[in-house]
Amino acid sequence: MTHVGTAHPSVLERADGIVCALLTPYRADGSIATDVLQAHTESLIADGIDGLYVCGSTGDGVMLDADSRVQCVEAVAAATSGAVPIIAHVGTNSTDMTLSLAERSVAAGADAVSSILPSVPLTAAESRGYFLDVVRSSPAPFIAYNFPARSGVGLPQDLLAELAEEPNLYGLKNTSGDIFEMSAFARLREGTLRVWNGHDEVIYAGLSVGACGAIGSTFNAFPRIYKDLFTAFRSGDHPEALRLQHQVEDLVRVLVKFGVMPSLRAILTARGVKMGPSRRPQHDLDASDRSQLLSDIADLNLPV
Repeated sequence: MTHVGTAHPSVLERADGIVCALLTPYRADGSIATDVLQAHTESLIADGIDGLYVCGSTGDGVMLDADSRVQCVEAVAAATSGAVPIIAHVGTNSTDMTLSLAERSVAAGADAVSSILPSVPLTAAESRGYFLDVVRSSPAPFIAYNFPARSGVGLPQDLLAELAEEPNLYGLKNTSGDIFEMSAFARLREGTLRVWNGHDEVIYAGLSVGACGAIGSTFNAFPRIYKDLFTAFRSGDHPEALRLQHQVEDLVRVLVKFGVMPSLRAILTARGVKMGPSRRPQHDLDASDRSQLLSDIADLNLPV
């Protein structure tokens, strides 16, 4: 029997726009710095962010145990007090573990859940079975997560078309960079399937083919530029949206040069947000790279 999630769709409609894929802050001992996570969440909401994606790739979700992931959702839910929708990434390499984490995350305050495909080798039938099982049994609206570079396999268009027939599939986070594919995804359900662009550097292109918004990591440190771009696009001011798109491209080029995630941690830490060390085995920037990164970012004169 198909299980339809309990969250009202109008809650998630508020996530059409700029949804921040939250970084997870840590203390020196590796535990979750929940106080920092809550303060950072409150700051993003004050900056006008439209939603929060917790424990995704940006937030080290698959590197954390279940208790830590639920702890992150609880902290974010306490900080938002319902101001914006919370999407909890609950993907694991086990269907049963994913569903258990989905139940716990919704109980902790998530409005929707999301999952990437398992990173273990799967046949096409096994990938289909994973998503169908999770969509049908999820305790809240489900958002599929397509990230071929991370999972090792892309979400086939025919599978998403099949999933779109399930009433509990709300939408898709598409981190492939393939705009042709994204256009096909956004045309499902006669153009009503919610698709969020997942590569920050192609946000304008994603919006142009039907994305309802974007879920991204660089929004942690630079929410205003994305909010302004989205507003300009929606109002039809495409020259301004393209100007901001070019600024986004310049930003991403700098971050990629040093490593996106450690760079974002370094930028936020320099602003007084104590993000703590990267999750091992990921590395932090050394002093030289950190200094050069901050100099290069300052040269861009971006709104923060």
